[in-house]
Amino acid sequence: MECPDCGESYVSREVGPRWPPSTQFGDAIVDLEDGESAVLHRQCWTCGWSEDRHLTVTEIETEHGDPEAITHQQQLTQLVNELEQIDDTEVVKEILRDVRNRRSADIEPTGSEDGE
Repeated sequence: MECPDCGESYVSREVGPRWPPSTQFGDAIVDLEDGESAVLHRQCWTCGWSEDRHLTVTEIETEHGDPEAITHQQQLTQLVNELEQIDDTEVVKEILRDVRNRRSADIEPTGSEDGE
């Protein structure tokens, strides 16, 4: 970015007040909640020009993905969390056998496919 006063390109940008100086402005915006604000401080290291821009979030619109896919992922995460807490490997092996048996039972054909 060029300085609006002297035209030099030695302008630094910092986001504040709750983010470390290395935070990208876009990341800070995504972290904001409704009603929160962030400050973008820009300063030219050549002439000393500086500017603070205050951004306050007044409304957030969020779009979510496919509800079935989200529910499926949440269930998988919950299942993995439960399995990670099991210390006995025999119990985990038994659960795995049960899951495989259920899946193979679901895959097996239930009737004749040639119309008889």
